[in-house]
Amino acid sequence: MNADDLTEYIVDNISRNSVIVLNSDKANSFSDGTASNPTSLFTIIIGGNIVSRGVTFNNLLSMFFTRDVKNKIQQDTYIQRARMFGARGEYLKHFQLAIPQQLYTDWHRCFVFHKLALAAITEKLGSPVWLGDKRIQTVSISSIDRSTVDLDKGEMSFGLFDLTDEIRNLYDGTLSEFEKLSALSSALGDGAFPEYLLRFISRTKIMTPGSIYIRRASSVENYQSKDIDKARIERKKGLMGQTARDGQGALHHIGLFYNAQQKARIFYKFDGSIQFIKNVKNDR
Repeated sequence: MNADDLTEYIVDNISRNSVIVLNSDKANSFSDGTASNPTSLFTIIIGGNIVSRGVTFNNLLSMFFTRDVKNKIQQDTYIQRARMFGARGEYLKHFQLAIPQQLYTDWHRCFVFHKLALAAITEKLGSPVWLGDKRIQTVSISSIDRSTVDLDKGEMSFGLFDLTDEIRNLYDGTLSEFEKLSALSSALGDGAFPEYLLRFISRTKIMTPGSIYIRRASSVENYQSKDIDKARIERKKGLMGQTARDGQGALHHIGLFYNAQQKARIFYKFDGSIQFIKNVKNDR
């Protein structure tokens, strides 16, 4: 059925159609389920907060969605908001969404971050890490207990491991950047190089040379800062430094730091203002 035939069909069956207005004093359709599971052949629902928070529209065919925010979109809100798309089943291939490009991009990234955080939980790799950036806020700031949560401005580090000749040769080898990261993840295991990080890099890297930068392995023994714990290879302000100094233009920056005992850590930094929020209460 083409567009003209569909229009004619709707007009011929106008008596079987309905318009439902939510967020209105006169709107009672939400309570009886007419809006979320309509009985009319064609139903148009118009609304704001109620439409975008917690309502599921079964067999939804099209949607015009423009509800953006001035500052940051809140991840928990927009994950819940996606419920409105509903269970479309066999109608999915016919679904159309009209949405501003920036909002669509933010929403897509919001789900990528959410799925990565869920992966960290289901794989039981210690305290989960929630991701946000300059456009996406994980939760309301008032909901965060700052006494048990670490807000890490873009730099992550993982478990200590023994820097064997095999790992060093792999890190310094001639594989392509992503192949090298895949091999390191496999060799080191989730504790030292989580698979969810590899998936994140895979999903967000630009398929052009230079989107991943692997910096030269560095010894922390050369650092003179007093706030470095060389035994644990940790520094509150981070070890990666300014990404503009090297690997300029790359999104994903990987560093390997080691100490005199040949213990090492992998560090990761995203040059896109991503914030990693970690609950550290159970790590103490």
